[in-house]
Amino acid sequence: MKKTATAGLALTACALALAQSTVTIYGTVDLYMAHAKSGAASSTRLEDGGQTASRIGFRGTEDLGGGLGAHFTLESGFAPDTGNGTLPGPAMSFSRQSFVGLSAPWGQIDAGRMYTPMFYALFKADPYGLNSVFSPINLVAATDAQPGLTPFAARASNMVRYRTPASMDFFADIAYAPGESSAPSHQSGNVYGGSIGWARKPYYITYAFQRARSGSAAAPVASPATTTYQALTGSYELPSIGLQLYASYVRNASSLPGVPAAKLSNLGLTYNVTPASNLIFGATQRKVADSERSQLAWTLGYDYYLSKRTVLYARWLRLLNRHGASASLATIAVTPNSGNDVRVLATGIRHNF
Repeated sequence: MKKTATAGLALTACALALAQSTVTIYGTVDLYMAHAKSGAASSTRLEDGGQTASRIGFRGTEDLGGGLGAHFTLESGFAPDTGNGTLPGPAMSFSRQSFVGLSAPWGQIDAGRMYTPMFYALFKADPYGLNSVFSPINLVAATDAQPGLTPFAARASNMVRYRTPASMDFFADIAYAPGESSAPSHQSGNVYGGSIGWARKPYYITYAFQRARSGSAAAPVASPATTTYQALTGSYELPSIGLQLYASYVRNASSLPGVPAAKLSNLGLTYNVTPASNLIFGATQRKVADSERSQLAWTLGYDYYLSKRTVLYARWLRLLNRHGASASLATIAVTPNSGNDVRVLATGIRHNF
């Protein structure tokens, strides 16, 4: 009798432990076939990430009681056309996301490699979700006519981050990533930033900034070079007619002498043609101060959902480089200082699991 009772208690404890802790495997497989042209060069290619980047991840949570919980995420990117890893590849690594944290009624604290607060501000105001290679707002990472500017980073390693509870209409997101350099602290590279905003349907509006500081012991400088990005983003839903509008404005600047600032304006929309299909449009204009070099990019897209997890899609992208500019989108090579445009027609499939 005592042995039976002991076994029953053990089984009950195991059941409670399983109920309080979960681990989920998730991911996306996305491939598209495209015909691309820039200048005299053209190509036909099978690539990854036409709707969203392919990935596999592991996500876990544990209920610690009293409203406190622990969680982790490990996420690796890969290219389904080759099987190789990405970011940077070709080996598989958890370089998309790798963090652990705690959540409570006061918010959430995470540590590791994560998306930055400004990435989320842009992501939520982009009809293509920024993780697509066809999103025109990816011009935010362009440095054409801005030599020495640190490109925009969607993620940061060694980052500590605090976020207010997801249930709040008003939200804040703050993050800091030390450079961990052997140089003196004022020379170490680091990334820090944050965002504040309001999200109550049908409205979403956010201000975000991100600052990257560079410097090293190998090449000491009196003060580190600093690149600052600022963004004002928003969206508005009109569910009665199946329409969602998006807008964002981004400005970047460098502390290096002679590096001009740039401004990007982005507009977009998503229209529900049918319950199973969406028409998507996004356009971005990038202008650099004191320079004629500029870009105008737009993408027209169509998604048709075969199910909640599987979608067929089509994309038509145009990037206009003006006055010798040579920015690039959708991984298409552009000859430096050529002013060549980019044209891409693509169709693909994405499956979530």
